[in-house]
Amino acid sequence: MPAFDHAVQLGANMLEIDVQETKDSVIVVSHDNDMYRATGKKGLISETLYADLPPYSNHLFLQFDRVQCISSQTDFSFVKLADLFEHHKDVIIHIDTKDGKPSLINTVSELVIKHDRFSNTVWGNMAEAKNDLSYSVNPDITLFMSIRKVALTYAMFYLGLIGFVPMKEAVFDIPMPSAIVDQFSDVLSRGQKVLAYTAHFLIMNRLLFWHLRRRGVKVVVFVLNQEKNFVIADKYCVDGIMTDFPSRLVKYHSDNCSESGETSQILGNVS
Repeated sequence: MPAFDHAVQLGANMLEIDVQETKDSVIVVSHDNDMYRATGKKGLISETLYADLPPYSNHLFLQFDRVQCISSQTDFSFVKLADLFEHHKDVIIHIDTKDGKPSLINTVSELVIKHDRFSNTVWGNMAEAKNDLSYSVNPDITLFMSIRKVALTYAMFYLGLIGFVPMKEAVFDIPMPSAIVDQFSDVLSRGQKVLAYTAHFLIMNRLLFWHLRRRGVKVVVFVLNQEKNFVIADKYCVDGIMTDFPSRLVKYHSDNCSESGETSQILGNVS
C-alpha cells in the first residue's frame, strides 16, 4: 500500500495493477500467481489463504528499467483490492485480471459495484475470450483491448477498414517499441533492433490515435521510465503513460506540460 500511496501523493491519477485470487477468494494485487519472485517464498497465491500470504521482499528487480529497487517501507503485506478501492476512492484503477477465471472476474465486478467505482475503474485481460467474459459479467465497467483486438485494430487501420471495427472497449494499451530498444540495446541483435524500430513506426501512428480518440478510446503506452521516452510519447499525443517511476513522469509533466496546457495522464505502474 505505501507504493500506491506514494504514487498518488506525487500526482499519479491512475494506478495500473494486476490481480490474483487467493484460496479463500480474496482478490489481491499481484502481477504473478507464483509468489517466489516477489516474496522469496515458494507457492501459488491461488493455493494460499490470504492470512498465510508471506510479506513482499524489500527489494525487487524492475524488468523495464533493469534495476534493483530497495524499499525502506515497513508494510510489505499483499494489498486487497477492496482496501485499495477504499484507500484511493477518487483515483482511476486499471485492472488486469490475469488468469481471468470466472470466479475472479465475478468478484472484481462485485467489488466495483460495492464501492461504486464505475466511473474510475478500467479492467480487462490480454486474452480476447476472457475480455468477452468480463464484458458479459459487467458491461458497465470500462474495458481495455485484448492483444487480439489491438492487432485487429492495426490490421484494419492499415487496410483502410478501421471504421468497420466495432469497439466496446474504451482504452487502447500498447507498448512503445523504441523504449524497449533503449532499455535492452546491449542484448538485442542488429536485426532485432531493426525489427523493433519497424514495429515502432507501425504502432505509433498519430492518425490511428486521432481516430480512436474520435471514437472515445484513450491511447495509453507502457512502460516508459526515461524522460526521452516521455518526450517521444508526448509527440504522438497519447492520453496516458504507464511508468514504474511516477516521480520522473510527474517532474517531466510539471516542467513541460503545465505551461502548454497539456492534460496528459500520469499513470503509476506500481503493481
